[in-house]
Amino acid sequence: MGVGGELAIKLGDIVLDRYQVVEQIASGGHSVVYRGTDARLARPVCIKVFSGLGGQSGVGRTSYEHFVQEAFALSRLTHPNTLRIYDFGHLGSNDSAGMPLQVCEYMNAGTLSNLIREQGTQSIVETARIIGAMCAALAEAHGLGIVHRDIKPPNILFGTVGTDRLPKLADFGIAKWSADQDHDRSQRADDTAIVAGQKLAMYSPSWAAPEQLAGQPVSAATDIYSLAAVAVYMLSGKAIFSDEDVYAGYKKRRHGDELVREALEPLGVADAVIKLLSRALAFDPKKRLPRVDALASELATVLEPITEELQSLPPRHEPSRPTPPPLPRTPTPPPTTFQYPLDPPVVRAAAAPTPPAVYPSATSIHHPPLVRSSWTLVAGGPNGTIHRLPLSDVPTHVGDRRVHFLLVTNDVIDLAGVQNMKLRVSIMNTPTGRVLHLKGMTCFVAPMGGRPSPACTIEQPTDVALVTPRAQEIGHVRVLPGPTQMNGQHVFVIGNEAVTIAPEDCIDPILFDFGPGSDAYFIYTRGRTLPPKRR
Repeated sequence: MGVGGELAIKLGDIVLDRYQVVEQIASGGHSVVYRGTDARLARPVCIKVFSGLGGQSGVGRTSYEHFVQEAFALSRLTHPNTLRIYDFGHLGSNDSAGMPLQVCEYMNAGTLSNLIREQGTQSIVETARIIGAMCAALAEAHGLGIVHRDIKPPNILFGTVGTDRLPKLADFGIAKWSADQDHDRSQRADDTAIVAGQKLAMYSPSWAAPEQLAGQPVSAATDIYSLAAVAVYMLSGKAIFSDEDVYAGYKKRRHGDELVREALEPLGVADAVIKLLSRALAFDPKKRLPRVDALASELATVLEPITEELQSLPPRHEPSRPTPPPLPRTPTPPPTTFQYPLDPPVVRAAAAPTPPAVYPSATSIHHPPLVRSSWTLVAGGPNGTIHRLPLSDVPTHVGDRRVHFLLVTNDVIDLAGVQNMKLRVSIMNTPTGRVLHLKGMTCFVAPMGGRPSPACTIEQPTDVALVTPRAQEIGHVRVLPGPTQMNGQHVFVIGNEAVTIAPEDCIDPILFDFGPGSDAYFIYTRGRTLPPKRR
């Protein structure tokens, strides 16, 4: 089967004696992509087969050369944010006649295009994380003399590692190898500006640098330009260059700084970020950033004042809390008391058994001071008796909170707090106990007075600040990974109320309290499923 032959592969086929074709997942101008299975290692793989479009013409032959070149480019790249290639070969026994195919790692979480389409615009923190990963991948490629030339959202893939998305750069099919690098020239495609008298567009118009549109030489600055355009897309949800007419798009790129500001300024993006991306989108390649890793480092630098500013904020004045009066002395044994679990739970045994039907007064629960200032320091503590909180699938009011029960089936759940700040909670069981991974989907998090960061790990009861990318501390969430036990019941304090949860309802409840007038969540992995909705 020659370059111009018809693609002869079907579902269920075994290629290269070990990879079974499972399903077709995509098709492009010169290739068809399948999901497959590695029969030897029992792992999913991606099988990319050259489709032979263009036949034996100059365009077809050049496309064939670039497909083969991509495999050799990927084989030289080892960065963890670059798609890994596992194997390369041809369909059939004759390499010179069979269609070439690549076998790569299978990315199971879609593309950046999918992410923006499903979730919308991304925070500056998430944008910086993904763009930084692409910068690291490109830095290795540029060091080997390889310019990608096709940076765009569909070529940024995601795989899941635990509960996180790992971004990887893919599709080096039209990569340009520098002539001054000592590579095997037999594995490099010819220059593709003009092939057999036909102009061959080796770029994606919405993401290409102006020098690509003009057919001029490319360099590392070309990839920097496209990557900055992708960053603007992540923050705004729109491609600032979307003209199908190449000439119109070329002229539009002369005003890149204006377009970046128009797209990002109404969204409240920091001026330093706008200026950095405008510089990376300079029309003249010489005026852009000198290296791709400089884009990542400068993006991190402009984010640094946001977190540092929070550290320099003056502490808020919090009124001191009155010392609770001592319990009256009586000849009868005192009830069981316990300390509110901001440290590991402490249970003090009673001098005599307490009748199970009688709960002690909630005034025996004490709040030791937190390191971080928050509404929890002035809450005043619980009053009255402890109430039983039944399992419910509708919000239950406890004081001024709306309390929700959420059964976690895959150890990951998203919560919405004050001003619709979203948090992703991952529950991890370790040899030393249960650990919570708290990730800010739309904000920074700062536990116990620490420095704001995209995520944090929680093992003990902690007060966590929620911080916007503009260094505004807009709220807190109190996280209680484990309850205090009293008379066989789980006991929690929510505002001025103390509640119990029966172990038969929830074996391992975790409380997330977003504060007065907001929501509180009990999440659990073991226990009864939520009862049917009440009529």
